[in-house]
Amino acid sequence: MDYKSLLRDTIKVLPESQRAARQPKSSNTTPDIFRLNYNESMYGPSPKAIAALEEASKRPFVYPDWFSVDLKTNFAKLHGLPSMMNVCAGTGSSALISIIGEIFLNQGDEFIVGDPSYEAFRDVANVNGASVVVVPLDSDLQYDLDAMLAAITPKTKALVICNPNNPTGTFTDSAKLEAFIKKVPEHVLVVIDEAYLEFVTKPGTYSMVKLINEGYEKPLIVLKTFSKAYGMAGLRIGLAAAKEELITYLAKSGAAWNISALGQAMAAEALKDQEYLEKIVGLNAIERDKVTKALKEMGCKVYESQTNFILFKADVDSLEIQAKLAEEKVLIGAPRGFCRVSLGTSEMNDKFLKVLKTILGK
Repeated sequence: MDYKSLLRDTIKVLPESQRAARQPKSSNTTPDIFRLNYNESMYGPSPKAIAALEEASKRPFVYPDWFSVDLKTNFAKLHGLPSMMNVCAGTGSSALISIIGEIFLNQGDEFIVGDPSYEAFRDVANVNGASVVVVPLDSDLQYDLDAMLAAITPKTKALVICNPNNPTGTFTDSAKLEAFIKKVPEHVLVVIDEAYLEFVTKPGTYSMVKLINEGYEKPLIVLKTFSKAYGMAGLRIGLAAAKEELITYLAKSGAAWNISALGQAMAAEALKDQEYLEKIVGLNAIERDKVTKALKEMGCKVYESQTNFILFKADVDSLEIQAKLAEEKVLIGAPRGFCRVSLGTSEMNDKFLKVLKTILGK
């Protein structure tokens, strides 16, 4: 039986995904392994959010609120949005990226992405038959915004900026990004992925949700997640903010109605505990400075991060470093010849630095 003949045409020619989440291997680990390869927050979620989870777990037999009213209302209130109708929910921002492809992309459309950046956007373009237009980052691994504008054609349907960017950790100044967005023509959907924005400590930083609040008319979707600073990666909760009409279109996808009751309860409460979030962001900044300084002292090329991970290069091959760290039960990423280490607790980071120092012979 030729099962491939049953496939949709775009799936027949779909290239293999480069995302770590799509590799055919288990990501389960034991407590003695320091998992510094998925950019998870090792501090975990707010105690208030955990209490909400425990309470919701007593009623797993009840369907969730299909419209996620409490979650969307709390998010809208926190970000000053007109109403919850400016918010769409999904099982992680990855699901929302898939929804954007499902709702907006046609075969032959062009989707502009930075390179390197989050591979999910390439995947969704390929799945839906769109052409991926790659614009390389500059020598400092920053988005080349002028080059992205120059890449726009009448066939361009969407353009994405991850800010801060993954896997580089680099950050585009908020005012500079806002000015760029306003230059993009109205036939192009701009997607801003702010998965790591909560970790940014630079003065003057703000979310592009600001434009939605100001009534910005051209198509703009801002993605948020609870997988990073909120410490809820296992619950799979993501949100999209946009004008109400765009949200109505996103909600046409069946994937916009499948948020678990446990995840809703936890995320809705987490949004109300901004004091805990600020504490986590502060701890992360301290560890980020410590690890950055130590890596530089070892002679590594370190790219300035505003996230909970650091991209660096050493004199030793990145795959060799990754393998030797794994032997000592410390897991890191090794994208495209670089090393990427997630920031864990102080204990985790100290062990990573100690083992790396031995590997590099420093």
